[in-house]
Amino acid sequence: MNHPVALDRDGREWALIAIDNVLKARLVRGTVTPAVLDLDELVERYGPLVLPPTRRAAACGYIALADTVGLVASDPETASVEQIRQVAAFAQSIVAPHGS
Repeated sequence: MNHPVALDRDGREWALIAIDNVLKARLVRGTVTPAVLDLDELVERYGPLVLPPTRRAAACGYIALADTVGLVASDPETASVEQIRQVAAFAQSIVAPHGS
């Protein structure tokens, strides 16, 4: 199963996962203890996080989605209803339990 991967400010890689509707981060490359944190704790300790694009992400249009997320977050008044729907669907895909 593939999970989005984020890099912290020190270059460690963290898999982002949803467990019981809570976003968690599991260390996949680098060294730090504990190796599993709530996402907000990860950002507080080691943020900001960077979500690097992957080849698959670029091929599937996730780069454009990242731009749309940026627009909706930074200037929601100028976002279209469709752009807001795209961001909402993406957020739901991250936090929804698998298999639902």
